[in-house]
Amino acid sequence: MLELLFFITITLLLVRHRYFWTARKRPKPPKVMAHRGMKIKSPENTLSSYKEAISVGFKAIELDILQTQDGTLVCSHNFDLERETNGHGCIHHQNIAKVKEIQTGIYSHKANPQSIPTFFDVLATVPEDIFLNIEIKTHRLFDLSAAFTLGKSIRENGIKHPFMVSSFNPFVVAYYRLFHPNVSIGFILQDTEWSWVTHWVHPDYFHPRGDLVDGEMIEMSKRHQLPLNLWTINTAPAMAWCNRNKIASMITDNPKVVHA
Repeated sequence: MLELLFFITITLLLVRHRYFWTARKRPKPPKVMAHRGMKIKSPENTLSSYKEAISVGFKAIELDILQTQDGTLVCSHNFDLERETNGHGCIHHQNIAKVKEIQTGIYSHKANPQSIPTFFDVLATVPEDIFLNIEIKTHRLFDLSAAFTLGKSIRENGIKHPFMVSSFNPFVVAYYRLFHPNVSIGFILQDTEWSWVTHWVHPDYFHPRGDLVDGEMIEMSKRHQLPLNLWTINTAPAMAWCNRNKIASMITDNPKVVHA
């Protein structure tokens, strides 16, 4: 009898967790965010690109962070240095002294290559009224190294900027929900086959790729009071669609969107 009661209780708790949840109430982020900064004149994820985004009027910046071999958080979308930089190998196999010697944007911005900034360079440079969407990159599913380091820094030093943390990795989302409950966390979705994870990790924000969003997803977000933050919204018609459907916020590469 006790075994049956235990089984029924666990089942009911799981059903409640999966189906009858609502997102926590969090501050509303700015309507538009600059995707890795603004990249017209500057390589992405550099101090120059973040300053460029601010100069054209953005009040929010989406940026990527990952961790070097010696535990320093740096801003880069890619682990593979050869995709964008004059370095070789992967960032997470390099120490910060080596990374500081590397220039990024050597293909996209040949006339204006930049150094790879540390995350703390960004906090010291970007004005404190600018909202930061800090995306944690991971090189494998159970890579929580950058998540741990950022969490420790938030706990010990805080971040003066308004901010959220986001990730494609559901284990990063779950880690922040469990161990840093005061931090707003977003789950990024690139493929609909992973949307079921949302109902188990309970993010504060849901960040699907813009072309994945349909009526069913919008209805799900309303049912669970889960704000949508779409990427990457670059055209006026796409932004108008977002506004009609009351999308909470958008990530964009287009500087014109900020004034639309």
